Order: sequence, then structure tokens, then C-alpha cells
Amino acid sequence: MPGESSKLRPLCQALPWLGAVVIAVCPLMGQTPTDSPSIKIKSAVHLVQVDVIAKDKHGHPVPGLEAKDFRLYDDGKPQTIARVSVEGDSSRAGGESTVPEAMDRQNPTIFSNTHPGNAAPTVILFDVLNTPLEDQPSMKKALLRSLNQLKEGTPVALLILGEDLTVVSEFTTSTISLAKAAEGGLHLRPEGLGPPLTARSTGNPIVDKMILKAATQAFRVEDHERLVRTLAVLKLICEQLGRLQGRKSLLWISGGLSTLRESADALEAIDKFNDVNVAVYTVDARGVLLGSGVGAETDDNDLTGPLEAEREGNRGDILSVVATATGGVFYHNTNRLEDALNQALLDRSLVYVLDYYPRHGDWHGKLHKLEVKTSRPGIHVRYRASYRATLPAQPTPQEQQQMVAAIASSPLDFSGIHFSVEVKSGPAADPRFVIHVPVEEVQWSAENGKMVSALQVWFIQKRASGDDLATSDSKSDLRMPMDAYEAAARQGLALASDIKLQASAARVRVLVRDVNAGKIGTVDVPVDSKSLTAPSR
Repeated sequence: MPGESSKLRPLCQALPWLGAVVIAVCPLMGQTPTDSPSIKIKSAVHLVQVDVIAKDKHGHPVPGLEAKDFRLYDDGKPQTIARVSVEGDSSRAGGESTVPEAMDRQNPTIFSNTHPGNAAPTVILFDVLNTPLEDQPSMKKALLRSLNQLKEGTPVALLILGEDLTVVSEFTTSTISLAKAAEGGLHLRPEGLGPPLTARSTGNPIVDKMILKAATQAFRVEDHERLVRTLAVLKLICEQLGRLQGRKSLLWISGGLSTLRESADALEAIDKFNDVNVAVYTVDARGVLLGSGVGAETDDNDLTGPLEAEREGNRGDILSVVATATGGVFYHNTNRLEDALNQALLDRSLVYVLDYYPRHGDWHGKLHKLEVKTSRPGIHVRYRASYRATLPAQPTPQEQQQMVAAIASSPLDFSGIHFSVEVKSGPAADPRFVIHVPVEEVQWSAENGKMVSALQVWFIQKRASGDDLATSDSKSDLRMPMDAYEAAARQGLALASDIKLQASAARVRVLVRDVNAGKIGTVDVPVDSKSLTAPSR
């Protein structure tokens, strides 16, 4: 497709920490043979996760929901919810935690990748290719107001879609730098790929008919080209976000696209977003739309007037379809765009993750419809509408190595595996890192009466600039009798390593990889903490 040419590569180039390879580990379909917390071994079962946002009638997040409060259906068939966890909140459903209960939760020597500040990454797509020029100034002002009100710590990347895709700001958690980048980088332009199409009436019916036919064809060609380019950009963003674990968000601010509501290309885009757990929030930048009887003055001598009216009539449809199907929200018919933007950015403050094991046994690409209900009255839930039952491709050793390198250099915490790091005193004044991993975060298999798994751990010392200083790694092959496994299921796994710190180290990035599932989690430990100090020369 034309939109997949080199013009659309700046996103990959400007976000080098995402890596240059498409990572084939899909967080939605991680294979697991256990059904936590019971010790039952399952064969040929695969885990599906469904993110659910639950809000009351006032639009406020509803905390404290448990598995018994949800009903989950896969193609209309009720499913057993194996586990409910919570993202975006320090608490976890069912009293679960990545920090052992015996530990003091206020202890400054414990670091975890499950905490309120571990916000889901968001990409903002500022779409001027598909937005009328007269609506773009208000769209920019609303975005700037939203960015200035955004809470620090939310990782946001800002892109602009014109004829090409441009990265205004790669992921940053600094609202100040993000707002400055937006102020200077969001350039307005006429809508479309060329000058506006007009066709003047000549007064000769035969000639006018020929002119209108040519104008109609030109309209259709431009609309198709815009659709192709826009969907190519959405695909690229989807691929990039798919390399991050957990729930992600795309905030697409646009005047919409003129296309069929059930466009096959749009449905394919929805499938891709759902496959990699991206919720799309769409904002119709046209604000309050005038009724059919009220409108701006029209030029009766312009033969393209009816074509423009047709375009205006359906251009918001694709925004609605994509948002609703991916568990996002379509904001439209409002002149308070900053309110819609703020709601979309803050929507991830509390997300329930429902885990279940489908019994259909068919993992050859069939699309399955999802439905989630709650037994509590007055609660509205949102979630992705479907998933495609396919097994994740196994990455090659080279792809695994590139994936680890990309995540190791990322400025964001990865929570593909939730775990915590406890820092203790080690020999020769060097610190001892004790990694605590809940058993249910790891993929296990049964071999000769034992539970078997494997974890790889990297300790990457970094300067304040972010450059790597030293890296050490280890692999733990876990083979546990059932009684030991049951004890670990209650207490968690604990892996200890002594680290010799470099004098100029500012932080240590701890990276844990589940060898069987390919899932990765990271935790950053600052060197200037109370019990972790670099040795003097």
C-alpha cells in the first residue's frame, strides 16, 4: 500500500528503544498450563485476557470488583474467570500482590513494577490529513490545554498525520517537554492531499453531467487514498505499541474519514488493535455538528456540493466503530474537546484484567465475540469486542535477543511479568538483589511429577545519562516437587543475586524473562536509595 512506504517510517526511527523487529510475543494469548490459584495441570489450554473498565453513572471508576462480580461470555458461552487483577492501581484484586506480605510495603528498599505511577503508554495522533482546516486551530488549542493539565508520570508520544507521518515527541513522562513539543511541532495544513475539489456549473446539462462524473471520480480517488494512508499509519502505530506489554491507548483526534461503516480495511485494523491490547479513543475534531436544516452558506453553482454533504454525513462512522470495538470511547458533538481529551487520557486509572481459559480448542484464526456483564447495578463496563483465536508465533533466537535489548533500553517499566526487587546487604558491602515473583506470573509444565519452568534475569547498570555501564545475567531452571510448588504458590518465588556496583552507576534495571512464555518484566532500582550506594574509588 502507498501508505506503508518510507514516508511512514519516522515513528520506528524516532522510537529506537522499541527495537527494529516485530516482536511475535502476544500478551493476549500467553500459553499457560496452570489455572491459578489451584494446583490443577491443564493440557492444550491457552490464556485469554480481557481488560475491563468499570464506571458508575457519574463516570467515576468503580474499585473493589472481584471475579464474582463479572460474567464473561465467549461467542455467547459462559466462561469461568480464573483470575482478576487490577492495573493502574496500587491494590490488586483478591488481595494479590507482587510484594510478599511479610515485607513492609513502605520499605524504601523494595521496588516493584506494579504501582500507580506505572501508567499505560498512550500515543496521541493529531490528524490534519482528515480534518477541515477551519477546525484545526481549536483542535490544537484543546490538545495544548489537555497536555498542560496532564498528570506527570503518564508516558505519552505525540504524532502528527499530514501527507506524511511525523513524530512530534517520542514517549516522555514530562508534561512540560510534551507541551513545548506540541506548541512548536503541530503545524496546521489544508485537509486532504491537494487543493480542494470544486466543479463550477456551466448551465449546460450535458456538460455539467460530464463535469460532475469526473468530479465524483476524483472525490472517490482522494477519499480512497486518504483511507489507505490513514489505515497504514494506524497499522504502524499498532505494530509499535504491540511491542509493549499490557494495555495501551491510542488517542486519535480527527475530523473523520469518508468510508463505508463496515469497511473491511477498518475491521482488519480493529482486529489488529484488539490482538495487541490497544484501546482506541477517537475525538471528532469538528465539534458540535449543525443539524441538517442549518449549515454554512453553500455555493449553489458548485456541482460538488452534494458530494461534500455525503462525505460529511458518514466521515465520523469509522471513528465510532474503531473506538467502540476496541474498548475505547468515541467523543463527538461537543465543543469542549479538552474535556474529551482529558477523559480519554485519564480513563486508564483503574483497569480490571479478566483471565480465562477458553474451551473451544480451535486456535486457527477464528474471530470470537466477547461479552462482559456485571452483577452490580448501575455499573457500565467497556472492553474489546472480540479476539482472534491464534497462537503466538515463537520468536527466533535473534528476535528474542533484539527484543531483550530494546526493552532493556526503554525508558518505561515493562509489566509483562509482575515482580518486585528487595535490596539487602550483601558480601563486601555490595548489595544483594532478591527478586520476588508470584508463581502465577510464570508459565509452568509438568514433567515426571515435577513442575518445571525457567527464568532469565539481567542486571543492567546505567549511568544518569541512560548509557549502559555493565550487564550481568543468570538463568534459573526451576524443577519443583508438588509440595515445593504448592509452598511457592503461597509464598512466591525468591531469586537472590549479589551485584558489584560500578562507581558511576545511577540505577540498575532488573529484567526478568519467562523462558517458556517469552514474557518480560522490568524494574528500575535507583542507586541513591538508602541501602543501595555505589562504592567509592
